[in-house]
Amino acid sequence: MGFAPYVLNDVSTQAAINAPLIRLTAAADGTVANLPVDGQYFGRPTPIRLLDIAQDTGEVADLNAREEIALAQITLSKRQLAELTAQETRLDHRAALFSRATSARLLQDRVAAQAAIESCQAERSEQAAALVRARQLAAQGFMSQAGVEKAMAAASAKESDCSKAAATLRSIQIASDAARSDVFVGDSYNDAPYAVQQADRVLLQRQTIEKTLSDATAEYAQTRVRLKDALARASYVAPAGTLVWAATSSSGASIRAGEPVIDLVDCRRRFVQVSLPERKAEVIQPGGHADIRMIGSSTWMKGRVVNITGGAGRRQERLLAASTYSQPGAREIIVDVALPAQLPAKVDASRKCDVGRLAEVRFGRSI
Repeated sequence: MGFAPYVLNDVSTQAAINAPLIRLTAAADGTVANLPVDGQYFGRPTPIRLLDIAQDTGEVADLNAREEIALAQITLSKRQLAELTAQETRLDHRAALFSRATSARLLQDRVAAQAAIESCQAERSEQAAALVRARQLAAQGFMSQAGVEKAMAAASAKESDCSKAAATLRSIQIASDAARSDVFVGDSYNDAPYAVQQADRVLLQRQTIEKTLSDATAEYAQTRVRLKDALARASYVAPAGTLVWAATSSSGASIRAGEPVIDLVDCRRRFVQVSLPERKAEVIQPGGHADIRMIGSSTWMKGRVVNITGGAGRRQERLLAASTYSQPGAREIIVDVALPAQLPAKVDASRKCDVGRLAEVRFGRSI
């Protein structure tokens, strides 16, 4: 019966428990924080502070400066907009006063022009009557021809005065109609009062400042997000089921962005690396099952084949917690067998998830 397992299974004792590493690096220049001790186990998601980032150097200092500049620009733009609002109020008041005063003046000018026309028409009638009498007197021999011509000249001059007064009234009426549409006829190049022209300039200034305010607000918000992200990257939330394998930097030491800080071992993804003869490569298939027992233990676990590496294949051990127990020889393969997942709360952290322990592995053989 002692030989039965070796008849029914392919057995290897050249096997060791392994697990992948989670290598945490510095996200920015700073100082290594007070790191957890080697072997500390995290049964639930736990924040780890990796860096103490200086506020006056590196990326954080640059972001802080950009944030302050954007905030100063926002404050200045808001103050300028408030000043422009007050200026617009004053200009609107002045424009309203000018409009009312101009309308009132044109009304009085129209009344005066109408009165002048009426006075001129009366004088014109008088001059016409005087001309008629002069002609009658000249016909009777009581007035010379020179007197008649003088009366005719006076009547003609008064007719011209009345035409001029009528034209003045029409001009005033045109100006009044234009004023009702806020167009003030004064000279050949100004159709709006100075207050209105200044209000137009203020409007253009407002649009420019509003764009500056919008750009500064966007820059401030973006910088705040980047600053928050930079500070957040100084910490890491260790997943449940991970363990501190080794600190690669000393607490309090200066560190540059990208340099490693600490390695965590992922106990959730443990596997066994098994060395077998090369001829077994065609017998053992990925996805197949295997029985695993750690040396010194009587408990067997069910595992699943996840990877097979040939004897000439290169293996990357840089991000593995343990070294391969038996490096493949000229006629050996390495088989990775995934172990069943453990509940994080039931892991024996004092054994460091059993990483590095030797094991016996049995692969079922077809008879």
